[in-house]
This record gives sequence, C-alpha cells and structure tokens, in this order.
Amino acid sequence: MRSNYFRAVSAGTVILLAMLACNAVNIPGGAGQQTSPAATQAVVFTSTPTLAELLPTDTATQELTATVTLTLEPSLTPTEEVALGVVNRVTTCRTGPGSAYDKVATYQPNTSLQIVGRDLGGGYVYVQNPDKPDEACWMLLTSLTTSADVTPLPAFTPLASPTLAPDFTVTFKNYDTCKGNVFTRFIIVNTGSVQFRSAYVKVTNLKNGEVTEQSVNAFDLTVGCVVAQNIAPLTPGKTGYLQSDLFQKNPKGQKMSAVFQLCTEQGLKGSCVTRTLTFTGK
Repeated sequence: MRSNYFRAVSAGTVILLAMLACNAVNIPGGAGQQTSPAATQAVVFTSTPTLAELLPTDTATQELTATVTLTLEPSLTPTEEVALGVVNRVTTCRTGPGSAYDKVATYQPNTSLQIVGRDLGGGYVYVQNPDKPDEACWMLLTSLTTSADVTPLPAFTPLASPTLAPDFTVTFKNYDTCKGNVFTRFIIVNTGSVQFRSAYVKVTNLKNGEVTEQSVNAFDLTVGCVVAQNIAPLTPGKTGYLQSDLFQKNPKGQKMSAVFQLCTEQGLKGSCVTRTLTFTGK
C-alpha cells in the first residue's frame, strides 16, 4: 500500500516539473525566452545617410558647391577717338612716307579717310585704304583736314626707303629789313623723300665781296625781325624758308651768289645736299 503511494507522488512531481518548464518558455522575459533575427531587425534604429555620405568625397563637394556667375562692370577706360581726315587736294598715298616709295592709291578731294598712325617726324600719316580695308598707306598730313589731333596716335616706323633721296629746290623771294639792315629771303621746297632738319646759308655780294653766313635748325618764315611761321622739320613736299644774315651795306640791285646746304639731322649732320643760286634782287 505504501509503495503505491510513493509511486503516485513521484509521478505527480515529474508532471508538475514538466508543466513549469513549459510555462517558463512562454512567459515574457523568462529565462528560456529566445529572440529571433526578425525581432532584432524590428527594434534596431538606423539614421538616414546624407547626400554627401552617399557620394564620393569629390563628387559631393562639387554637387553641393553653388555656381556663382560674375557680371563684369563696364570698362572705365574711355574708347580712343578715331581720327578722320578729309582729302583737301589730289594726293598720292604710298607704301612709305616719301616719293621714293611705291604708289598705292591716289585720292581725290573730299575723300574721307581713317587715320591709324603717324610717322616719327609728324609730317606723314598712315591711313586706311577705303577701297581695300586690309591695306594702308602713307600720305602727307598737310593734304588732309583732320577731325582730331593726330599726336596721340601710334607713331609707326615705316619700311626702309628703297633709296634715300634728299633733294630740294631754292628760289630767291625778296629782300627784307631788320633793325635797319637788309637780308635776303629764299623759298625752299623739299622735293626729296626724307625730311630736312638743318641748313647752312652763305650769301655773297659779288660786287663788293661782302659775305654773310649762318646755320639754322628750322625753316621759319620771318617778317622783319619777327618769326611769322615755325616750320621744323621740313618734310617731303613741304615749303619752307631760309634767310641770309644781315648785310652791312644794302645789296639791292646787285649780283649775288648763294650757297645752301640742307641736312637730314640737326647741326648739319646726316645726309646733306648742296645747291647754289645766282640772282639779282631789287
């Protein structure tokens, strides 16, 4: 009888322990609870990546940098005025400043030309050929009536002349007086291809042998003792004047001899040309 009782108690104990074990599995937070991978993913919080993190470093920097467009301010430098010239007489335009150069064109009066430069001496200007815009040539400034001062224009050095040919003509003009003494005046025309910058004048009275001589660096026109017009240098094609020094005795009506030497540089230097003239003036 006692044996059967112990068996029943043992069996009940086993069943009770088994039930407790099963309940432990189902109780939240119990020692036997296991978390599945799906549950882990559901409770893990992740941050959203930025655009800079998704892109390579260089690309992100380029994409996020704002593009700035700069608007340039108008230039404060004034536009250089174009010098225009109107031909005032029939004029030949050449490849260089002088008659020794080849002819490019001949312009009639009232032809309008654009002046693009000048020579170093100031007697010639470089003009654009209106018939051939890509071509330019040289002509005398005195042949143009200009709309503006040509001094600010670029000074060009022309091509070397085929032949340097300084030349001039001289004629007796008249006698004049200064401080009571008489002197002779002459007209000089530069007929060569280069300018003259100085001259020597020697005038001899062939009757009494009186001689006057002087050197100058200009070809000014004088009236009495006053300079009426400054002319320096004497450029090709231009007219200038030379005077003798004062005579002690009045030479009017007597036979005179004059020697002229014109040079391309001041101080009677450079290329020089000499001419003589015999005259009788009244």
